[in-house]
Amino acid sequence: SGGGGGKSSRRPAPPKKPLTSTSLRPEHLEAAQMILKAGCACALRDGEECENTAFCVERVAADLAGLVGAVATALNRVLKDDGRDGSDPAVVARWCEFYSDELLPQTKGLIKKTSPRLDAYGLFLPSRMGASVSQELLKRGLKGAEAAKEEEEEEGAESEGEEEEEAESPAAAEAEQPEEAAPAKKVAEKKEVRKPEPVQEEEEEYDEYEYEEEEYYDDEDA
Repeated sequence: SGGGGGKSSRRPAPPKKPLTSTSLRPEHLEAAQMILKAGCACALRDGEECENTAFCVERVAADLAGLVGAVATALNRVLKDDGRDGSDPAVVARWCEFYSDELLPQTKGLIKKTSPRLDAYGLFLPSRMGASVSQELLKRGLKGAEAAKEEEEEEGAESEGEEEEEAESPAAAEAEQPEEAAPAKKVAEKKEVRKPEPVQEEEEEYDEYEYEEEEYYDDEDA
C-alpha cells in the first residue's frame, strides 16, 4: 500500500537443479529397487488368503503402481528436456533400464496375479499404471548414456597417454646420463696411463747412481 517507488519485492527464482540430483538421484534408484523386491515378495501364496492379507497386498500393489507413475513422470521430464538441465546421462540410463526391465513388468505381473484373489474381498486394483514412458524416449536415454561413456573412454585414453609421456621423460634422462659420464671415464683412463711415468724416472736415476759407484771402485783399483 505504501508508495515505495514501484519496486517488486519478488526475488528471482533460484536455478533449477538437475533431476539426477533431486528426484532421480542414484540413492533413490537403490531404494526403489529394494521397494520393488520387497513388494513382489508380498504376493499371496496358496493358503494365505484372508481379509487382512488381502488388504495388505492391495496396499503394496497400489504403492508399486504409484512408484511406476512417479518414475515415469520424472523420466518424461528429463528425457523430453534432452539433458539440458544438466542431468547425468549415465544415471538417467540406469533409471530407464530399471523402469523398462524391472519396475514396470514386475508391477504389472504382481497386479495381474493378485487381482483375482482380491476380488472376493471387494478390492480392485487399477489395470493402468498412470503415466508411462514411450519406447522412443527410453531409447534416447540409453543412447545418451552410451555417448557419455564414449566421452569418458576418450578422456581416459588421453590421460593415460599423458601419464606415459611423464613416465618416459625420467627414463630418457637416465639414458642420457651414461653419455655424459663417458668423457669423465676417458679422463680417468688417461690419468691412469700417466701414473707409471714417475717410476721410470726413479729407475733412471738409480741406474746413474750405480754407474757412479762402479767408476769409484775402478779408480781405487788403479
